[in-house]
Amino acid sequence: MKKTLYLLDGYGLIYRSYFAFMHNPLFSPDGRNTSAVFGFFRAIISLFQEHGPTHFAVVLDSPVPTFRHERYPEYKANREKAPEDLHAQVPVIKEILQVMGIPFLQADRYEADDIMATLAAQCREQGDKCCLITSDKDLLQLVNDGEEQGAGELFPEERGEIKVLKPDKGGFIELGKKDVFTTWGVRADQILDYLSMTGDQADNIPGVKGIGPKTAAKLLGDYGTLDEIYLHLEDLSATIRKKFEEGKESAYLSRELITLETAVPVNVVLEDLSTEKVDLSAASSLFLREGMKSLVQAVGGREGGASITQTGEKAQRGTYEVVQTVEDLDRWIEKVKETKVYAFDTETNGLDVMVCEPVGFSLSVGNNEGCYIPRKVVDGNPLPEDTLKEKLRLVLEDPELSLVGQNIKFDYKVMKRWGIRMANMTFDTMIAAWLLDTMMKSYTMDSLAGHYLNYETIHFDDVVPKGDTFDMVPLEKAVDYAAEDADITFRLYEHFKPQLEERGLKKLFQEIEMPLIEILAEMELAGIGIIPETLTGYGEELTRDLKEIEEQVYELCGHEFNLNSTKQLQVVLFKERKLKPIKKTKTGYSTDVKVLEELSRDDPVPELILRNRSLAKLKSTYVDALPKMVNRETGRIHGHFIQTGTATGRLSSRDPNLQNIPIRDEAGRRIRNAFVPGEGHTLVSADYSQIELVILAHLSGDPELQHAFREGEDVHRRTGALIFGVPHEEVTSEQRRIAKTINFGVMYGMSAFRLANELKIPRTQAADFINAYFSRYAKIREFIDRTVEETEKSGKVSTLFGRERKIPGINSRNKTERMAAQRVAVNTPIQGSAADIVKVAMLKISDRIKREGIDARLVLQVHDELVFEVADGQVGSFTEVLRDEMENAVTLDVPLRVGIEAGACWGEFH
Repeated sequence: MKKTLYLLDGYGLIYRSYFAFMHNPLFSPDGRNTSAVFGFFRAIISLFQEHGPTHFAVVLDSPVPTFRHERYPEYKANREKAPEDLHAQVPVIKEILQVMGIPFLQADRYEADDIMATLAAQCREQGDKCCLITSDKDLLQLVNDGEEQGAGELFPEERGEIKVLKPDKGGFIELGKKDVFTTWGVRADQILDYLSMTGDQADNIPGVKGIGPKTAAKLLGDYGTLDEIYLHLEDLSATIRKKFEEGKESAYLSRELITLETAVPVNVVLEDLSTEKVDLSAASSLFLREGMKSLVQAVGGREGGASITQTGEKAQRGTYEVVQTVEDLDRWIEKVKETKVYAFDTETNGLDVMVCEPVGFSLSVGNNEGCYIPRKVVDGNPLPEDTLKEKLRLVLEDPELSLVGQNIKFDYKVMKRWGIRMANMTFDTMIAAWLLDTMMKSYTMDSLAGHYLNYETIHFDDVVPKGDTFDMVPLEKAVDYAAEDADITFRLYEHFKPQLEERGLKKLFQEIEMPLIEILAEMELAGIGIIPETLTGYGEELTRDLKEIEEQVYELCGHEFNLNSTKQLQVVLFKERKLKPIKKTKTGYSTDVKVLEELSRDDPVPELILRNRSLAKLKSTYVDALPKMVNRETGRIHGHFIQTGTATGRLSSRDPNLQNIPIRDEAGRRIRNAFVPGEGHTLVSADYSQIELVILAHLSGDPELQHAFREGEDVHRRTGALIFGVPHEEVTSEQRRIAKTINFGVMYGMSAFRLANELKIPRTQAADFINAYFSRYAKIREFIDRTVEETEKSGKVSTLFGRERKIPGINSRNKTERMAAQRVAVNTPIQGSAADIVKVAMLKISDRIKREGIDARLVLQVHDELVFEVADGQVGSFTEVLRDEMENAVTLDVPLRVGIEAGACWGEFH
């Protein structure tokens, strides 16, 4: 029987996997970078599942210099040294390969390409197929489809088939001879000569200087081989001929280096690489050790003692029914009243909660069962709306029944607009999942079901055709999709509830996060007033300002160009104005914000470009966009506040993101001027004063910092006095500015380098300032060191309220990664505790408003600031309520202080 050998370029995939996660690395439970391990084995599992190789091996480069290095010492000399934490993953990969029974091949003085060429030769001799899994174009010279060979090919007589599988976006692209020609413009048997001319920058292979891909491909099309080109130099243009004459030695050296060795002493035959004894699931325990639950599931292993079948079989679907009679609905209501706990979900005809209507409802009380109660459907006979609403109230408005949901806030808003106010929302599976693991990329039901239950849900796109809405779906399909939502929600509830208790997160979940849902829902339903004309007028001003900036830039540069074109800007800054490049990217020298800020010290153009970008972004993001977001019925903007958007516990904002409007910027104030209260009301803003510094004083126990807050002193002035050794009253505004930068910067692990950049001072002076700071605030230094040390042991940090955050990378061998993790470890207890305190204050104020019947409602939350819309006659008394509840939200070693302002628009507040 014909065999298929798959050979994987090991280090190629390791590097690819590592850098694929470079901006969002993966970590093991003990803090080691595992990006390469995860990506490597995810690809191998995918390969086995998609291609089912009969023979397989991972091939690795020589651990010592190769024969090519001996021939040409500059070979690969320009490659950067691999990061330490990438190297550290290679032994882990080898360990897992051994457990799986997958051989890895390596030979001193030879590269992986040579071993792959040698084994490919064995396959050719035996008439078997060989697939080379690699991104390296050198191996394309081996590609053959099994037909008769040309005389110039590496294996001129054999007939076995050789393909390349190129990793691509989680899968593989197979490349045969036609594909090689389509991509490169040359035949596979010409790749060797092609690369001999063009060279290979990655491997430092010189090629022929000045000969690029297009020229090389054309010449090979005309003459066939490198040798023939040199035999016909007189036919070439003078310029091209000169390049080849001067580059002849380089061309043939390059050819020698690129030629693959096909007789490497690997001491294995094809039969040794059979996959009969390969067991991917044998690595389950190692995947668990590395924190890779998804790979455990992918190979059909065991997770946390819960058995998953060896075939990776998914969890079973539930039993679902449609409810279209009063008798059936009453039966389900009785089930809910018996269990006291039920999962509930709505289906709607859209996602804009201020416009959409409920189409149907689903319930589950466990036992892998669920029902769907249609309200609107293309077929079937739904219950009359009045009857349906009356019956659902018996469940949803009963405070004795515990309601479970997934993203309940959406359902709450839908139901309230329909006329039912959901009571006793006790468990949101999305929020539970977030509290248990803030590092997950997604908290959708589909993601949670797959990750925690090994269950593949029915996807919305599979049920609702593009452009349709759920009320257009046939009832049979609607039932399976909708009832599954309630069923899976209940299963997730049963999965998460004990975990919250075991991890000590139950109190935080029940007393802060769950009660907050209704507050946020009401805030979103209320929205905030806006005057579009205010923004339209400001937009016209910004258009003029942007035009003026463009003209200033053109005048300085002597010509017009596209300010938004990175390539054109690179030419202007680094070629025409001869500014020194700071950072290089794949597309040339960087022109990002940090680079432009640095360049602004020496030239006015970068500063103007920064100003242009800032104003253009404000115009497009807010000035132009906000008027389009005004709801036609309410005349207000109804944004979304997300509980699960950050790892610290802070709320995030979207559609629109009002938390990113500049605070101390005139442009930001002009935008906020458009936000106004309803008629007969005033906006009242309450903002915690320096809450993060207050928490730092509490957590560190530093007597100097605590004294400043207890005495109500200007903390930054006091810090300036301590650092500069001058009396409090003699601290200059510049000294106070430096002290303020350090006060806030220390919470974010500010280095001397960064402080020097921010203050535009020498690094040595910045280091002196930081040393002086810690000499006077010694307990803060102890707090930082203690926090880092404890995090290194546990891999996580906690806030004052017990909120946890894993800190991957805290024990990384990569210094940059480790220092970044240390900064996160120190900042999280501070910022996270501040977020928790703000949430507690929101809950207490809401309770007070209800108890005392105050005509006030929360309309915005922006980090440490709460903005309320208050009846004009109650502003004074409500101000006292705000101060009382916010300053007494929690008891700390130092007092909380709140700044309160009232005005006719948000822009009036400082």
